[in-house]
Amino acid sequence: MARSLVAIFEELELRIADLQAEMGGLRERNSELEKENADLRKREAEARQAREQALLDVEYLKVSYRLAESPDTLAETRKVIAGLIRNIDRCIEMLKE
Repeated sequence: MARSLVAIFEELELRIADLQAEMGGLRERNSELEKENADLRKREAEARQAREQALLDVEYLKVSYRLAESPDTLAETRKVIAGLIRNIDRCIEMLKE
């Protein structure tokens, strides 16, 4: 025997209600995942920035150890470099005149 049209509609209404509930849950889950994704992207950017800073620090340390292995030699080397920079600045001023 064929099912009545009313029974078919009732079954469809139940399926629609189930699908709407599932759709609401999926939208909520999607919203949560989008927030989590944004947070992870922010943390990734911060980690990349920290990594870049650490690499820069490593490079500065390498250069400072190449310049001088002892603190006294390093201080003297810094003085020499500062003097060279002053001389370069004077030369630039003279070229501007």
